Amino acid sequence: MSGSADQRKPPIARPFPLYKQLSWSPDADREDAWLRRKAQSKMRRSKSVTDDDLEELKACVELGFGFNSPEVDPRLCETLPALSFYQAVNKNYNHSLSNSSASLCSSPGSGSVSPSAQSSPAAIISHGENPQTVKARLKQWAQVVACSVRQY
Repeated sequence: MSGSADQRKPPIARPFPLYKQLSWSPDADREDAWLRRKAQSKMRRSKSVTDDDLEELKACVELGFGFNSPEVDPRLCETLPALSFYQAVNKNYNHSLSNSSASLCSSPGSGSVSPSAQSSPAAIISHGENPQTVKARLKQWAQVVACSVRQY
């Protein structure tokens, strides 16, 4: 049996697998932020709009993308969660503009026209809500109105 022990070869060492070098790059911070936002977007409620969502929408408007179509692709609304909020505000804004021009034409003596109740910020606030929530909704409403007005 001693002869068979001499015939055994030592085990061949497997080469180590290659790993990507994990060094810092300027894109690393951006990628980490993207992964955090992606994870948070899965956990948040489907109807809530965050400040990041509004920033994305504002950037799209500033780049010249137009969202004036009455029908919006649902995939686009999934990509830009603030778009459905923008469309609702924009629809109410256009509705109030058409009402104000119609009332100006029908009554030339009246100089002031009150905006419709739907386009006012009071329509998005419920009584008894947390003041911080009310403040955040008003801020978001104002940002979306600014985007809507900027596009016209």
